[in-house]
Amino acid sequence: MLLENDFYVPLSKSIAMEVLTDVALIAPCIPGVTITETSNNKLYKGEATVRLGPVKLVFSGTGEIIEINNEKNEVFVKAGGSDKKGRGGAEATVFFKLSEVEDAGLDGVSTQVSVKTNLNLNGAIAQYGRASGLIESVAIELTKEFAQNLEKVLTMEDGNTLNANEISGLKLLMKVGVKKLRLGGNKSKNETSTF
Repeated sequence: MLLENDFYVPLSKSIAMEVLTDVALIAPCIPGVTITETSNNKLYKGEATVRLGPVKLVFSGTGEIIEINNEKNEVFVKAGGSDKKGRGGAEATVFFKLSEVEDAGLDGVSTQVSVKTNLNLNGAIAQYGRASGLIESVAIELTKEFAQNLEKVLTMEDGNTLNANEISGLKLLMKVGVKKLRLGGNKSKNETSTF
């Protein structure tokens, strides 16, 4: 399934590219993700924890930066992992495109980050893929949380650290449900988050 999200960072395009390709810096911003091993600054091993109501999924896997194209302001990443209890796995290819924009509600110049993710689920967890609207809504919420966490990291004083919480599916579902009620059940495909 294809997921598309956008968010903004209050940085120039070149600095945003440096920040977003610094996995050690941004990993704590990704809800539920922990990096356990790094190889050549492009291949990463880690875990992602997702709680869907009473079900807790812990994925163990890898992520690899396949290409960083500074001229086109693009990044291509592949990731995949398996649930530790053998309930299935997930594979994703992620494409980031950075575009500088003038004052998106921020002082001066900022950068829009467009994210396209091709997500494939397998095994018992593939049943969640049948509710693609739900997964799309959860992806929007995760992108918002990532953007908010990234803003905190960019503005925090030296010595402070971000507390990386596991992804709470129940919390995300509540947010998604409230949003759907406000929108009258309509799905917004081009929704963006701004911080």
